[in-house]
Amino acid sequence: MGQQQILLIVLSAIVVALAVAAGITIFQSSAVEANRDQVISDLMGLSTDAQAYYKKQAEFGGGGGSYEGWTIPEFYTRYDGGRIRVRIQAHRDRVVLIGIGTEKGRNGRTKVRVQNIVRPTGIQIRIRN
Repeated sequence: MGQQQILLIVLSAIVVALAVAAGITIFQSSAVEANRDQVISDLMGLSTDAQAYYKKQAEFGGGGGSYEGWTIPEFYTRYDGGRIRVRIQAHRDRVVLIGIGTEKGRNGRTKVRVQNIVRPTGIQIRIRN
């Protein structure tokens, strides 16, 4: 009778350990996806701001057909979701926004990384990690 009880205790410990490991894995992948979604959402908001700036006449505080002079709020350079970098390429008539999250991405080594290319006619999203 004692051996059966020990066997049940060992099996129970193995099951609990597997359940905890599965829970941790699910939580981590959920955190990565949530961080990626947050960065994408922030980039999309900034992308529409950049397009609005481009289309607004210079007399009203816009770019008048150019992205020159457009900046992101200081808040986004480093915030809870990560950080966002901006490259204005006026000669190519576009803005490149790069969002870097706080969680390690799909490759497990580098952080979540999303790139938006903003043009007057559309926005292109590329998930880098």
